[in-house]
Amino acid sequence: MKYKNPILLFWMLAILLTSCTKETAPPTAPTFQKPGVFIVNEGNFTTGNASLTWYQPEKDSVTQDAFYAVNKVPLGDVANYMTSYKDKGFIVVNNSGIVYVINLETGAFLGKISGLTSPREILILDDNHAWVSDLYNKHLSVVDLHTYEVTGIIALQGRTSESMVRIGEKVFINNWSKLNQIPTNNMVLVLDAATGTITDSITVSREPNSMVVDANHKLWVLCSGGYDNAEYPALYQINPNSDSIEKKLTFPNKNTNPFSLGINGAGNKLWFLNEDIYKMDITDSQLPDTPWVTSGSNNFYSLGVRPDQESVYVSDALDYVRNGNIYVYSASGALTGSFEAGIIPGNFCFVY
Repeated sequence: MKYKNPILLFWMLAILLTSCTKETAPPTAPTFQKPGVFIVNEGNFTTGNASLTWYQPEKDSVTQDAFYAVNKVPLGDVANYMTSYKDKGFIVVNNSGIVYVINLETGAFLGKISGLTSPREILILDDNHAWVSDLYNKHLSVVDLHTYEVTGIIALQGRTSESMVRIGEKVFINNWSKLNQIPTNNMVLVLDAATGTITDSITVSREPNSMVVDANHKLWVLCSGGYDNAEYPALYQINPNSDSIEKKLTFPNKNTNPFSLGINGAGNKLWFLNEDIYKMDITDSQLPDTPWVTSGSNNFYSLGVRPDQESVYVSDALDYVRNGNIYVYSASGALTGSFEAGIIPGNFCFVY
């Protein structure tokens, strides 16, 4: 049979093709419904392969490369830290010299703090201001949170800076790295939160690497003793009112390297890494002798404690080349879950 009307034949074919073509909906960007945790994957130095992993424990749902999935641009070179403030997330990308600001629910880009040398962490002071610590510069950068511009600096007596903790009207800043400085890296500086003025300093063991605040508003500082094992590692409890050391717990082995101090939401239990995972109470008068969880063949790299429930997240960096893994432990130390993250999973940012 031949069709005598070519126009009719064209329309019949068009209708047939249209009816047989399955419509594909455009991919939807991920959303980040609370509660959950962002894992900051450092990536390899100078390769620009840092990334952000999102994990929603109630759904056991993982979103890899979450920053790129939403914004279609890579995160950058060596992501080091993330914190949340109200509806915003602040991601510090160390070797790129920037801090990205995102919407916590959508992951969408809101702004960027640039003009930084080697940023390590960011402390949000209030709706208007933040401070950024630096691995190389001997000062903090003061940031306007409305314009995301650096508006000033706070000199740190010739020292670089790492972690920052606020207790009342004081900010405690540890001097972790000995790079690019003359003084020994064994100091916690005390600053007035309103003025940025240095009001005191506390001498601790070398290389203070992490700090937390307990339920009694006491500051805990974990020191490795130095990458070259120059001193014995130690854990300090400090009274923030008098800036005095109330407790010093010294590790018996000079060649160990304790790091990544964490605390639960109730503020009464501490965890840290020292090849294995260790747990202790804030009232303990000595360090734990036996691990809470042994590492086995894992290369434990970073630890975080979910504040709204006592679950501990620990990253395994494997060989620092492949994607790492995250292990989740209950309050009793039982393994309750695991999932893959990015390359060298480091800092944990819990949102709930």
